[in-house]
Amino acid sequence: AKAKADAAVKAGLFYGKWLPQLAVGKGQNPRSFDEFGPMAGDLRYVERAARKLARSTFYGMARWQAKLENKQTFLGRIVDIGAELFAISSTVVYADTVGREQPERKQEAIELAQLFCSMAKRRADTLFHELWANDDDSRYSAAQKVLAGRYAWLEEGDELPVVHLQQHLVV
Repeated sequence: AKAKADAAVKAGLFYGKWLPQLAVGKGQNPRSFDEFGPMAGDLRYVERAARKLARSTFYGMARWQAKLENKQTFLGRIVDIGAELFAISSTVVYADTVGREQPERKQEAIELAQLFCSMAKRRADTLFHELWANDDDSRYSAAQKVLAGRYAWLEEGDELPVVHLQQHLVV
């Protein structure tokens, strides 16, 4: 019991310092990452979104605690958001490197990087929204019913509805 209490106190002290740092950071400063020119905004987005990702992960941990391991779609979205943020930052750094090493290609590299970054930001924003607004529970429930044979009658005759339903219920 003492070990648990000590662990709780240590966790409280750690998160008491860590959580406030997730509210404000370098991404709020409009001058941050200016060395990346027109792509600075993309890196500011990554910095803000990385803090939001950490907050979202923490909220998920607090909400579901040990049951978080059963929230695979939530965890998958967390991973996908992180991958998008990594891809954005890598793209910006690569375009910047191309621009410095091959000045004649700088503008083209920036154009392609900005296009990629705008698409990746849109994907990340959608994933952030779907962390908390989704059909995961009802999809899981329906998938369990399909596995239990509740909708086996759909398999009689035309298979298209069953295949279509199964593709959308995979969680």
